[in-house]
Amino acid sequence: MIRRLFLLFLTLLLILPSYAVSDIQITPEHPKVGDIVTITGKANPNEEINCQAWFEVTPIISPPCYGYIMKDVEIPTTPNNFKVIAENVNDLSVYVKIGVWIPPKSATADTNGIAVVSQSNVPTGTYEIRIKGTIKDPSKPVKLKIIASTTIKADENGYFKYSYRANNIPEGTVVHLNIGGVSKDILIEGNTPTPPIIEENTTTNENTTSNQIINLDKEPPKIIILSPIQREFNQPNVTFDIVVEDNSPCFVAIYLNGEEIDYKIVNNHYTGTLYLKDGKNTLEILAEDKYGNKNKKIIYLTYYKTNDENSTNKGEINTTTNTSKSPENKANITKVKTAEEKNIIEGTIIKNIGKVAELIIQDGTEVSTKGDIQIKEIALPNITLTYYITPEDAKFKPPLTLKVKIKPSQNKEIKVLYYDSKLKSWKSIPYTVDGEGNIIIKIDRGGYYAIKENQIEIDKNTTNSPFTQLIGILKIIVSVVINLIKSLVF
Repeated sequence: MIRRLFLLFLTLLLILPSYAVSDIQITPEHPKVGDIVTITGKANPNEEINCQAWFEVTPIISPPCYGYIMKDVEIPTTPNNFKVIAENVNDLSVYVKIGVWIPPKSATADTNGIAVVSQSNVPTGTYEIRIKGTIKDPSKPVKLKIIASTTIKADENGYFKYSYRANNIPEGTVVHLNIGGVSKDILIEGNTPTPPIIEENTTTNENTTSNQIINLDKEPPKIIILSPIQREFNQPNVTFDIVVEDNSPCFVAIYLNGEEIDYKIVNNHYTGTLYLKDGKNTLEILAEDKYGNKNKKIIYLTYYKTNDENSTNKGEINTTTNTSKSPENKANITKVKTAEEKNIIEGTIIKNIGKVAELIIQDGTEVSTKGDIQIKEIALPNITLTYYITPEDAKFKPPLTLKVKIKPSQNKEIKVLYYDSKLKSWKSIPYTVDGEGNIIIKIDRGGYYAIKENQIEIDKNTTNSPFTQLIGILKIIVSVVINLIKSLVF
């Protein structure tokens, strides 16, 4: 009986909230960068309520280093806590400036590449915070999770109010709030305009403004391999029929095992014969329009050479061999049909958009909806580059790779945004930087992707003399004393 009562008591503890918080309202409902966000609600009279907010950002990437800057950070009254969690790093250092830079607080990452720096009861004031360190694996994105918490008190009627300025939260960032055990998520919006609605097989859109004109000259040619539909053969001579479609004249080159081969052109059909070598063969089709947009498709063909020494009758060998191979060929044909039904991409595709971007589609990529994968460059104000990838909202497995030739630097902040058509807002997504300094974005679904560049000023004077460090420490002590006096007086 006692055991049952104890279990019931534990169950009630798990069900009942720690706080009697209700009627939470957040204004504005759709805050933008720089807005003052106000949270109101109701609790028990004079109740102290813990409020926590955390968000995840992609730092500035300049291999082998990463960094992030937050200016005019307003720290609320104590008690409070400020924590930074870095993922995919070797180390983490957090510098704080309140008039002058004070010695950093640093941490070494664990074996999983996670480093944590935390500070409690930070004196009230306005700070500049600089986060930096080195990257563990350049092929993976670096993520910074910033967590801040404080305690507010309800009045004698149980009402409470808390405000903060969203001036250090990037556009497209989801802020996760927890007010007395009640969770709320808000998306910080910015000045990136809503993208235009693009209809298939149209050159313009009546709803599109002059600043949102679709630049179709940035669309690469489309390559369709009608034959061969098999990938394995028991004879070396194989015919091919390849269709190349584009709105402008195209240059087409076809390579077999690195050597260019001849073809005939009938309308937009490119036909000829492939002479396969024994084993694996690489067929590569390159199409480029007059605007410099390129598309490349690569498939692999295997030729199994027959052994004539196993029989004295050559005709019987061919007949027997073809019969034995026919079920395999039939299976291959069935496989292709199944792939088409599931919309699985055959062959590796590399699409170049002008001289800046390149979309790489891996062989065997599965598309969740019907339709070919296409990419267009869109002109939007206040945006460096915008790309529209179709089918819209389709999921790609594995993700496509979008490589953009924008070299990052320590003085340049790069943000990558994805337009969520359901939320009707842009959301920030991570990126990486390859060995050549190109931006690498993993595309897991169709839609709009935007890249924004902002020049920033970095105060490199973060190494202080002992005298400067002493001044910084004294300022913090003075701030603590002032806050203590205020609490005693009021």
